[in-house]
Amino acid sequence: MAVIYLIRHGQASFGDEDYDRLSKIGERQSRILGRHFQRVTPRLNALCSGGMRRQDHTAELIRESMGDEPPPLHTQPELAEYDHESLFRAYLPAFFDAAARDGPSSIDDLLADHKQLERALRFVLAAWMDNADHQGPPVESWLEFCKRISGGVNELLHKHGTRARIGVITSGGAITALLRSVLGLSSKRTLGVTLSIYNASVTQVYCPSEGRLADSLMLGYNNITHLEMMGDRDLITFR
Repeated sequence: MAVIYLIRHGQASFGDEDYDRLSKIGERQSRILGRHFQRVTPRLNALCSGGMRRQDHTAELIRESMGDEPPPLHTQPELAEYDHESLFRAYLPAFFDAAARDGPSSIDDLLADHKQLERALRFVLAAWMDNADHQGPPVESWLEFCKRISGGVNELLHKHGTRARIGVITSGGAITALLRSVLGLSSKRTLGVTLSIYNASVTQVYCPSEGRLADSLMLGYNNITHLEMMGDRDLITFR
């Protein structure tokens, strides 16, 4: 059985205009995880990134920290995260309508208040997963997104074989989309999982063969022992 290590990128820049950029904490998290992978056995055969800047930077720092013989790194675009900007454009008008009395009314209001931004994110993702009506042009649907992620993992299994150990550096939504297939999660449960995945965490999935993700086993979830052992609470982040 192949082993897929689903790795969420290090802390990005939540609440900034350019989210797709690692923070200093995110860079530290990534290097710590790379040193962790250097110590554990058996070693990874390959590293794969979804191709977004925060994912690529995390993957590069992990690889740089894995010693003299790190595994090869390549990009698998199918494992990129959903387009959060398109989703916010589609579903924020409904959020602002719902919050009209005492809540935020603009993007600037959200950027100034991280609690409101978190609330908006939860609203937007729930609407997206429910395939709610929205304004503006079409967006990649939740089911299309899940299909894309599953296809990307199957492509990895086809490329590397069913005995490989592959580190996949991606994002919380992509990790949750795969777990939905593995565990048969409902949309409501999936939303909760999406919002509770730590930065630079490791989720371990055993895949029996290409094309049979529903038969896979989750043997590790949201593991951040490598960060906790550093004794620095600032390293434990969700956003």
